[in-house]
Amino acid sequence: MQNIDLISEEEAQKLLEELADKIAAYNHAYYIEDNPLVSDSEYDQLFNTNLKLEQKFPHLILENSPSKKVGAKIVNKFAKVTHQVPMLSLSNAFDEQDVRDFVDRIKNFLRLNEFAPIFCEPKIDGLSFSAVYKNGVLTTGATRGDGYVGEDITANIKTIKNFPYKIDNVPEFLEVRGEIYIEKQDFLNLNKEQEEQGKDKFANPRNAAAGSLRQLDSSITAKRPLKYFVYSGGVTEQNLASSQDQLLTKLKECGFNINEISKLASSEEEIFAFYEYLKTNRENLPYEIDGVVYKLNDFALQNRMGFIARSPRFATAHKFPAIIGRTKLLSITVQVGRTGTLTPVAELEPIEIGGVTVSRATLHNFQEIARKDVRIKDYVFLQRAGDVIPKIMGVDFDKRPSDTATFDTPLFCLSCNSKLHYMPEDIIIRCDNGLNCPAQNYERIRHFVSKNAMDIEGLGRKQIEFLIDNGLISNPLDIFFLKEKNDSSLAKLENMDGWGKKSVENLFKNIEKSKNVSLPRFIYALGIRRIGEQNAKLLAKEFGSYNNFIAQMELLRTNEPDIYQKLNNLEGIGDKILVDIIDFFDVKENIELIKKLGAILNIEDYKETREQSSLTDKIVVFTGSLPTISRAEAKATAEKLGAKVAAGVSSNTDLVVAGVDAGSKLKKAKELNIKIIDEEEWLTLIKNV
Repeated sequence: MQNIDLISEEEAQKLLEELADKIAAYNHAYYIEDNPLVSDSEYDQLFNTNLKLEQKFPHLILENSPSKKVGAKIVNKFAKVTHQVPMLSLSNAFDEQDVRDFVDRIKNFLRLNEFAPIFCEPKIDGLSFSAVYKNGVLTTGATRGDGYVGEDITANIKTIKNFPYKIDNVPEFLEVRGEIYIEKQDFLNLNKEQEEQGKDKFANPRNAAAGSLRQLDSSITAKRPLKYFVYSGGVTEQNLASSQDQLLTKLKECGFNINEISKLASSEEEIFAFYEYLKTNRENLPYEIDGVVYKLNDFALQNRMGFIARSPRFATAHKFPAIIGRTKLLSITVQVGRTGTLTPVAELEPIEIGGVTVSRATLHNFQEIARKDVRIKDYVFLQRAGDVIPKIMGVDFDKRPSDTATFDTPLFCLSCNSKLHYMPEDIIIRCDNGLNCPAQNYERIRHFVSKNAMDIEGLGRKQIEFLIDNGLISNPLDIFFLKEKNDSSLAKLENMDGWGKKSVENLFKNIEKSKNVSLPRFIYALGIRRIGEQNAKLLAKEFGSYNNFIAQMELLRTNEPDIYQKLNNLEGIGDKILVDIIDFFDVKENIELIKKLGAILNIEDYKETREQSSLTDKIVVFTGSLPTISRAEAKATAEKLGAKVAAGVSSNTDLVVAGVDAGSKLKKAKELNIKIIDEEEWLTLIKNV
């Protein structure tokens, strides 16, 4: 990663575009597919790089910036549930200084002279949920989703042992929020059952919990050893108590499971002592934790602190350092991805790290192997920071055997034997044989049918391999003629190994259902390199309809300067992405495939809805010292209501809020005849918005 202090504005813009797309893909994998692609530490590093760039170049902040979002958009598998109060994620603290900064921000924001008590509790590594009760009866259970809209999992939550279905002595309307998880030993037992039944094992307890909870068949969920803790009252918590510690006492009285391991800290020293206690004893806990959550205990003070786009100001998560292990590297295999990128993977002697058996680790790229001098039969150090495929941190050179073997970077594709080429700007090696490469073609079809693309349920890895190997499909278009081919064939799919009448019927039904697709999802499904969900949405927004999109892409093939300039001017589409779009549509077969798909699919035009308020898009300037609230609190409130807060007054300014000693900004506002109000009028205004 480049040094932020030395980066130019042009470089920053390109990097922000790449980070937005990459982080959006990681969010979808984590929150929607329950299948993390990178470790927590790698994700946090990317996210923090994005934040630092935005702090240095605030005028470059993208509309689709990761700092404005939480989670990922849900897919249409379950009914949607809108959260009355957003279920946002937490900001992260990685060391003691980050925690001290968090405490200082609270003091400065609220203008406090002394330490405000902080409630500390373990950060459970599970799946967040919301449960709503009406007249004491559980009516709705939901996942976090994108923080604003989640998935209805009511039937599945009701199967969790000891989860209250009816409760007494509570308000007419009650919401609780918490974490659903699987204990370590239960996870090991579950994976043993999966293995005995010939099914894929779960990667980690969180993945198992999420996969169990998001089952369409609640009888499957009922067989899984799910447990839960509650830690919040959501929209109703301040009707139950005035502080976090009081709230948990009340929820326990109502019959909910709360985590008894918690601490109300009255100083920074007590915070750090609790953190060290949990870090030391985490392996002895029956469940996975990946840090400690700190919350301002007083709800009234929480209200004043409020939220930023994706997280509350009054809380943070102090993450634990990664778990390190050591094992033997048995071999190195190479995977060929959808866009032809080759990725080396370390095959390891199985080792248990943090309750999870690890047998594979990513090596990222071939340069990394050479840089770390990783050899076959070496003993390597692993980092498990996000409970996903771990990362090899280095080699234990003191234990290096005499018979180690270096790994030779391949010159030819392991799938199609075509010559590979090195892309130094991306530090990757690629196969350019496209759809003529069996591995790329397979991955492209997998991507096309995936949940956030065409969402064809019933076409997993094994099913796609079977259909390709048996000549039933060779490209995405063939999927939509599979039923027709099956009906006219003597060898019926339902009679073949691994299939059945019901599964085939459901597959054909899901294929038919997928024919109605939005333009952003269709563009994403095409598998254009570097076009993730966010950039697919940008293209859909720009072109509006499928017909216009394909017409403009055909013009791009003729080097039409107007369309090139139009794409180049799109915020979020940098030079590298533009080259990838051009390369994709330069391939005649791609254009032909898209046209054939367009002829049989109902591709909906792009639509965007936006909520409005009286302060939405108004430019507000605060000047002078405000008597009762800090400038940070005033700015936060304005932005929460949709206003844009500017540093200086101009002819575009809509409103100036003037405090004591306002000075030159007030003078300029009067000269420009801009509306001016004081703090009292501002507080009245926001109360009535």
